[in-house]
Amino acid sequence: MDLSNDNVRLSLYYKLREAAITVQRQLGPYLVEKYYEKALMLELRSMGINAESQVEIPTFYKGHPLDLNLYADIVVENEIIIELKATPRIEKSHIRQILTYMKLMRKHYGLIMDFGVSYMTRYGIKSFIMCDFNEIVNSNSNIGDNIGLVAFS
Repeated sequence: MDLSNDNVRLSLYYKLREAAITVQRQLGPYLVEKYYEKALMLELRSMGINAESQVEIPTFYKGHPLDLNLYADIVVENEIIIELKATPRIEKSHIRQILTYMKLMRKHYGLIMDFGVSYMTRYGIKSFIMCDFNEIVNSNSNIGDNIGLVAFS
């Protein structure tokens, strides 16, 4: 799926949101993250969405692999990283984690899906966009369309 079109990205976001809500309604809150990961993968595949789970994140220092064994929970369409949680609320450490994964994997889009909250639609999904400021300044795009280096909701 080519995610270069804003309408395509937005449509995919709503499908991911729908899948997460369906999983939480079926399983309820407060299970171990692995349950949600397996169920979400089944749900995404049933929707025809290409997704991989436990994707290794390459880490290097001066060209040398660090072999840190970091893994993204789910990567959708090779573009969006999904980090799953089952906690009462999303913490700053969770935000740092997804931003680190996005940076290391060079992905512009990330989601935290927290299945430990009572209301998935209100508290459980946070989206992140990582922009390269130099890329924005040097492009023909309107800088007002790309506010900040990181935006989340």
